[in-house]
Amino acid sequence: MTRWKPGDPKRATASMVRVDQAGEYGATRIYAGQLAVLGDRSPAARAIAGMANQEERHRAFFDSMMARRSVRPTVLQPFWDVAGFALGAVTAAMGPEAAMACTAAVETRSTSIMPSNSMC
Repeated sequence: MTRWKPGDPKRATASMVRVDQAGEYGATRIYAGQLAVLGDRSPAARAIAGMANQEERHRAFFDSMMARRSVRPTVLQPFWDVAGFALGAVTAAMGPEAAMACTAAVETRSTSIMPSNSMC
């Protein structure tokens, strides 16, 4: 991506930051739901807890960026709160394999988005 120069159209950075933060928020809620069901003793739970810690750091980064840039969170955040936790809890209730499949999908999607934005 080239750098912005005077005269170029203004980039929609607020919406990019909002989308990135929403993704991190959703991921943290999925992991919270999984850990609520799995606990902290299984190998899958330990792996998920490590990924959850990483997502919490990413979310903190975007939360602070939103505050610095006066960007509002998505209006769907209350939905992500409940739906993300429910998705995590349901996949964990299906078993460690389902929880890890969901986690792999979350991480695959996150890494496919993050390099293009390269904000964190």
